[in-house]
Amino acid sequence: MTAAILYRWRLKPGRETEFRAAWSEGTRLIHQNCKSYGARLHEAEDGVFWSYALWPSEDVRTACFADHDWFAQDCFKTMQAYIEERFEEVRLTLTDDALTPPTPRLEPALLTTERLLLRPMVLEDCEAFLPALSDPVTMEYWSRGPMQSLDEVRDYLGWNIRGDGVESFVPVLKSAPEDPLGWLVLMDRKNNCAEFGYMFRPDRQGRGYAREAAEAVVEHGFANRGLRRIYADTDPDNAASIRLLEALDFQLEGRLRASWETHIGVRDSLIFGRLPA
Repeated sequence: MTAAILYRWRLKPGRETEFRAAWSEGTRLIHQNCKSYGARLHEAEDGVFWSYALWPSEDVRTACFADHDWFAQDCFKTMQAYIEERFEEVRLTLTDDALTPPTPRLEPALLTTERLLLRPMVLEDCEAFLPALSDPVTMEYWSRGPMQSLDEVRDYLGWNIRGDGVESFVPVLKSAPEDPLGWLVLMDRKNNCAEFGYMFRPDRQGRGYAREAAEAVVEHGFANRGLRRIYADTDPDNAASIRLLEALDFQLEGRLRASWETHIGVRDSLIFGRLPA
């Protein structure tokens, strides 16, 4: 049964802005890595801050805090440092609901091609993706720099596994189902459109797997999901990504100047789009 927690804090004077930023980051991490419905932060007339966190159940919340050392994270350390007075938590059990429920998470389909099986991503895949996500060449045109640890990869990919409106597929060879080749993702956007993303391990590239898997995911988006448009955002210098999109019949729709600020500087984006055949 849905559960809610009320938190109350009186903050140290002048630390409200830093606290709110740390609270936002902590809430994002919990929502990304667990199955929470998120939270809201309010300031009362007497200056006390209230946070309302919503969970599918108390069991989900308990498991989340048992599996993660949240208070070792910098954002949670910052929150604790700026709290002057902490009040007792209040636990609430939902009895009646007149609000619109949270958007349910998509459950990725199981897709097949001539050589591949595309299954949903699971947290155990992260170890296989660490070499790619820590490789400077593979990560050159990504939105962030190389990752340094398996825990960092798990935190990063948690959203791909549990995020609302996200379908993440991991292609494996039918002859080697224990060996993830990479991942592909459809991220729901407004007006029945989805953004398409992909990454393949550098030691599995050059064999046509990316195109074979991408064709299956795009076809799934149009045929099974009924999407009216799928688009991708890529760096103008990412020649391999551009070749793949062009091979999939994506059309160049435009260039967004200074769209990303990344580890290699401020970068433009090329937007490629495709409509149903």
